[in-house]
Amino acid sequence: MSFDFVHSAIENGYYEPEGVYLTAPFEGQRRLVQQWGARPEYYRRFLSGDKALFGHDGIDFEMPPNEKIIAADSGIIIAIGYCTERHGRFVRIAHPWGESLYTRFHELTVDAGQHVKRGTLLGYFDRGTEPNLNFHFGIRIAPYLVTDGWGGYSDPLPHLPPTAILLKPD
Repeated sequence: MSFDFVHSAIENGYYEPEGVYLTAPFEGQRRLVQQWGARPEYYRRFLSGDKALFGHDGIDFEMPPNEKIIAADSGIIIAIGYCTERHGRFVRIAHPWGESLYTRFHELTVDAGQHVKRGTLLGYFDRGTEPNLNFHFGIRIAPYLVTDGWGGYSDPLPHLPPTAILLKPD
């Protein structure tokens, strides 16, 4: 049996059993300002179930106010909520491979229960009055345990197109 993806690059936006390939949750390029696992001493104060987080459970991007936030993959919106301590207004989407989390909205263009396609506009980013608030993106790849010290989340960076990510200078 032969698989095409072994002999040629996988088209951006498709996933195979070997991995999950996502579209960036924004248009264009954005600077990565906080990586997966960063600042463990700070994130220990947040619990997932009854377990403290080991570190930052997603990645943060610098984003100007009112910037579009888009679905990284097709799925169904399973939660729209508000978290005062960490995420502000957020959206969580269920996908065949797991879940994705998008945060800090000032305006939403979707509803809970809605089916969305990859690239669908979810809403607009809200930095609020604090200039250091950034867009947080997280993924959970099934099967996951929310009590694993990461809230079930995995590092999303390897699943995003590298051309969309600007690394911050050292």
